[in-house]
Amino acid sequence: MVTESTSGPASGTRRAVANLAGASEFLPGLPSRGNFTVGFNSNMDAKTHMCLRDTSPPEGQIIKTDVTNILIRSLQLKRSDTVEQTTKGKRTPTRLLESKVPSKRLNTGASSSKQGSSSGFSDQTLQSLTVERLRALLKERGLSPKGRKDELISRLKSHDV
Repeated sequence: MVTESTSGPASGTRRAVANLAGASEFLPGLPSRGNFTVGFNSNMDAKTHMCLRDTSPPEGQIIKTDVTNILIRSLQLKRSDTVEQTTKGKRTPTRLLESKVPSKRLNTGASSSKQGSSSGFSDQTLQSLTVERLRALLKERGLSPKGRKDELISRLKSHDV
């Protein structure tokens, strides 16, 4: 069953492999195991496994394989993992820009009387104002002065409408 040579330093390893090669006799009829023989190439120490019986699946068994390249599949899995990680953590900058309207506003009746003071501001004027000035305008209207400059401007615009 196994050809073995007793010369050379790897002969002990070959004897151990030869003893393990007989283990396939105890696993007959399993589709994943076959009657394998182990042989050694005389030029190299690489093992060669050869199955002595037909390994085709039984009739009626359908084997479906994914035709997508393994590299493409691994990249898709990594991408889906990173998408899941970003949805669990803080919002990404792109999502911050998409949500222009703040989620919470203070509902005070006093702010409605002071609406006319910023109605004269254009988009360029609001962009040219400093963050401190924008925060002061928001405080006058009873709105939250927290956030980035573009959020402050959008809050002023939405409040003036």
